[in-house]
Amino acid sequence: MDNKEILEQYAKGLASSGKTRTLYLRFAGDFLDYADGDFSRENIDKYLEHIRRKKKYSDGSVNFAFRVVRTMFGRSEKSLKEEGFEWPYRRGESPIIREDKIQAPALHPNTIARLIQTVKEDSRPEIAAFLALSTTYGLRRVEMAGLTNADIRLKDKSIHIATAKHGRERTHLIPEEIIPYLKKYDFDKEVSNFGLFTLWYQLEHTIGLPHTNQVGWHSIRRCLNTLLLRKLPEVSVMSFLRWKQRTSSHMPFRYSAITFVGEEGESTEAVGEALAVDSEMFHSRPCLEDWK
Repeated sequence: MDNKEILEQYAKGLASSGKTRTLYLRFAGDFLDYADGDFSRENIDKYLEHIRRKKKYSDGSVNFAFRVVRTMFGRSEKSLKEEGFEWPYRRGESPIIREDKIQAPALHPNTIARLIQTVKEDSRPEIAAFLALSTTYGLRRVEMAGLTNADIRLKDKSIHIATAKHGRERTHLIPEEIIPYLKKYDFDKEVSNFGLFTLWYQLEHTIGLPHTNQVGWHSIRRCLNTLLLRKLPEVSVMSFLRWKQRTSSHMPFRYSAITFVGEEGESTEAVGEALAVDSEMFHSRPCLEDWK
């Protein structure tokens, strides 16, 4: 199996398009050119060291390159095995890369508390609303941008989040602490990713927080994830933060109703697992006390 065939097989499995697809293929092709048919573990390690030292790639980029190479060979595994090649790393094994060089930072809980206190005292409705949602649910930026008034059901005290990154769409409870701040904002106003970037910089300005690379709305999500994992089971945290867990063909998932029709019309609720998990999360109360 030659390099062209391996690359073509890898390309067939790429769901991404545009610049993202080009990036994956560039990393894959670059390795194949470097390896020149030598796919041994020693040569893969040499390649990773080459892009780290010669090309000045960050540890995060080196880790990304390794994952591209691993996936590429996984997609041609059957054909390569017939030619006597097997992936040289054991399951879960990868080159040693310092976690602090890969993981983007979380915002410190004390800093989040200062942001909330400042916003509560004097701020525009949109800043307070998005900060309330971010610190309560750990929303991704694209999830915040997609919200409308139809998703914020204050009467039912529920919010529907169309999840990003192939996670499960989720109807959450709305805790009492943040309702006043959601009431003041019109979520039908269109907000772009750039607009949310701007709001973040304004938040930093309110407390005089110097901007740090990779710190933004997602840093609040990372903080919530970290704090919740200290107290609660991983499966509960994954459900609450809407990480991908199961497919829509899972029958309990398909039959978990969130809309109820009765004599007074329709209402929406967080039910089943969502209700139990939200109650568990809010009982641990990271950030919610600050919104009182």
